[in-house]
Amino acid sequence: MNRRDDSTLTEIVRLCGVGANLVARGDKWYFGDPDNVPGLAAESLIIKIGENVARLSGATTERHPEVPWSLIKRMRDRLAHHYEGTDYGAVWDTMILDLPAISRQIQSLSAK
Repeated sequence: MNRRDDSTLTEIVRLCGVGANLVARGDKWYFGDPDNVPGLAAESLIIKIGENVARLSGATTERHPEVPWSLIKRMRDRLAHHYEGTDYGAVWDTMILDLPAISRQIQSLSAK
């Protein structure tokens, strides 16, 4: 794996950790803010993760098809371009279900 991909994967894992910190604040915090600041923060985080995935070389993504690269990029595109249709419940689900799994998968790549 090249150094750029290695640093990009490290950044994705870091961002997933930021997501875990947001999730640790709880769903009342996430859904309770009248300005939806937590939802916007989570949305931004997922967009950043998707942008980092787009930076990865084809060699890295092809070598590791177990990571849902295309789903990550599609979620990023959906959030970045369909502003009026953001489902913050789906964003929360992504934060609590998908980001930990993605982080584990990417961390296991460096062990290989």
